[in-house]
Amino acid sequence: MVSARWKPWLLDATHAGELEGDDVRRGRAEHPVCGDLVELSLRCVHGRIEAVRWRASGCPATMAVTALCAKVLHGTVPADATAALAAAVAAHGGLAVHERHAEALVGRALRAAGC
Repeated sequence: MVSARWKPWLLDATHAGELEGDDVRRGRAEHPVCGDLVELSLRCVHGRIEAVRWRASGCPATMAVTALCAKVLHGTVPADATAALAAAVAAHGGLAVHERHAEALVGRALRAAGC
């Protein structure tokens, strides 16, 4: 069970879905053991992430971190995306040991998208 501090993000589907267009970068990552899945689509304009949409399935931590990612990366330089995500996760109190795979999974999807 995800801790209470993550519950608002678990329930936030504001940026859920998929972006369309030739300028969209896509990244997908799946956890080889538990099967959690993250799919991201990002639109970059003038060297900054202007839009993020996501699809995720799996544990509550994966869902919450993916939703958080979509909000905090807006306006970020792609090269700084994983660091920005790590800072946001830390600012929200971090993850329990058994939840840390969620941040790593979203980071792998970001790198697969070219971030």
